[in-house]
Amino acid sequence: MPDLDPATLAERVLRLSRTAPFDRMTAEELTALAAAGREQAFPTRTVLVNGGERASAHYVPLTGRLRLLTDRGALDATAAQSGMGVLSVLGMVPFPVDLVAEPGTVLLILDRDALLNLLEEDGGLCRSVLRLLASKLLGLRRETPSPSSKPSSAPRVRLDLVFRMLVLREAFGLGSGDGIAMVSRLARVTRARSFPEGSSLWTADQPADVLIVLEGSVRLNSRGIGERDAGWGEVLGLVESVAGVPMEANGMAIGDTTALVLSHAELAEAIEDEDALCFELIRSFAAQIWSRLTGRTPELRP
Repeated sequence: MPDLDPATLAERVLRLSRTAPFDRMTAEELTALAAAGREQAFPTRTVLVNGGERASAHYVPLTGRLRLLTDRGALDATAAQSGMGVLSVLGMVPFPVDLVAEPGTVLLILDRDALLNLLEEDGGLCRSVLRLLASKLLGLRRETPSPSSKPSSAPRVRLDLVFRMLVLREAFGLGSGDGIAMVSRLARVTRARSFPEGSSLWTADQPADVLIVLEGSVRLNSRGIGERDAGWGEVLGLVESVAGVPMEANGMAIGDTTALVLSHAELAEAIEDEDALCFELIRSFAAQIWSRLTGRTPELRP
């Protein structure tokens, strides 16, 4: 690949710095992304992504404009002008509407393979993207809190290694094959803890640990958001732990409660060592952000 001239590279970096989630990246990280992209001019109106299909790239306008179209006409395209497609690429979720380049548009295109290969080769960049997605997801949770859910009935709880592996695989959305080694590692450092009725499950002065409710339920109460109860199988603190921040909501045991607990330090070490875990969490967080922005539930991956 020929070297980019400094002016072209600087323009790409500037444009990328205005598109989420790259807007909080360092100049060095943005430069790596910018160098992996390509530019393409669209002299005529071109459909880049059909609604219901996954995007093949992240698109950032250098000149011209992008539009979001439905069968009812154009949507407010303010967000499209900074760039679109990354959530579909990373979260493996479909685009909700058509994405169209207007005539005369020139785009910086980060093709899916180029972006994923860059993240695979640069572990630091991969973890940076993960933390940025975690921060974005936390912000969306503040704006649109999850509805209160009635705790579901739990199966018979066991605390052996196999049981912990099964619970963690479901909680983290990890697959089989290579994912088994990751799940086993996490399960070996995950501990079951019991919380008497009325006790607090965490403190507000340290990064969040990950808790998975096994028995009982947890009442979450946050100023300005309200309260809800979390029951069997619900994962608490995962996004906060990845972002390196404390839990915002208070958590109190409703009845005697048992939870699997994975410390934030153990999770951070696993993410540092296991690139595959980082990728799985990126996929999960991107899909959750997509769901909150579109109001739709992503279909399971084939």
